[in-house]
Amino acid sequence: RSTCLQVLVTTLLAMMALGLAACATGPRPTLAEGTALDEPVGDAATDAVLANFAAMDSTAFTAAYTITNNFGPVIKEAVVTHDGFERRSITIGEVRYLLTEEGSTTCRLLTGDCAEGANDAAISDLQVTHQFYARSAVARLRNDASRRVGPTDGYSAVFAGQEATCVSVPVSGGSKVYCVTTTGVLAAYQGPDVMIELTEYDTQVSETMFSRVG
Repeated sequence: RSTCLQVLVTTLLAMMALGLAACATGPRPTLAEGTALDEPVGDAATDAVLANFAAMDSTAFTAAYTITNNFGPVIKEAVVTHDGFERRSITIGEVRYLLTEEGSTTCRLLTGDCAEGANDAAISDLQVTHQFYARSAVARLRNDASRRVGPTDGYSAVFAGQEATCVSVPVSGGSKVYCVTTTGVLAAYQGPDVMIELTEYDTQVSETMFSRVG
């Protein structure tokens, strides 16, 4: 009986130590599913891109994009601004998503109508989500890395004057390209379905993008 008690005590102490270690290192930026943005997948070129994405949550920026749904084709301009903390605004066409500590809101800029929650159905014609500039890109990359049919190709590129780390992932039917800036923001995505390209970048927050009307 004493042996069992010793094993139980040892196990509990080990679990407490792990918990304290996690607290000491602080929280890591995560995906909605709980996976850290920079959690490696075991491929050097892919992991280099994922490592850059981890900087996004603590970066203040305003980034403009062109998003193209190749099957439309549907082309829309987008602007993302983030204060480096909790506040961010994502405008895609005439739909604006406002994310704060209090929650999220989806607004139609032409009418000023807003509703609680981030409604991705409002931009379904583009086949992207409001998180296209970071978390959705990470999820896509992880999925493609898990089903690649050959070696990846890592390289550097420049978009809107920003240095970017890129990876080309071969999948069935072709290759997909992911590029991310050193500040953790998507610089480009090229796939058979969608193309996303960074066109402008600023290190300042655009307060006008937090308005509920255009």
